[in-house]
Amino acid sequence: MIFKWETEDKRLLRFMKISPKKKLEWLWQINELIVKSSSKRDNLIRWKLRGIL
Repeated sequence: MIFKWETEDKRLLRFMKISPKKKLEWLWQINELIVKSSSKRDNLIRWKLRGIL
C-alpha cells in the first residue's frame, strides 16, 4: 500500500501497533533470506563480524 499522505508520526504509530512477536518473526524471515541468498564468503564475513568465529 502507498501511504504518502501519512505524516512521520502517524507512520511510526502504525508500526508501533504491530506486536513484538510479529516484528521478531519478520526479522527472522529477513535474516533467513539474507543468509540463503548470500555467498559463502559473505556469510563467513557476517559470522566473523558477529564474533562467533
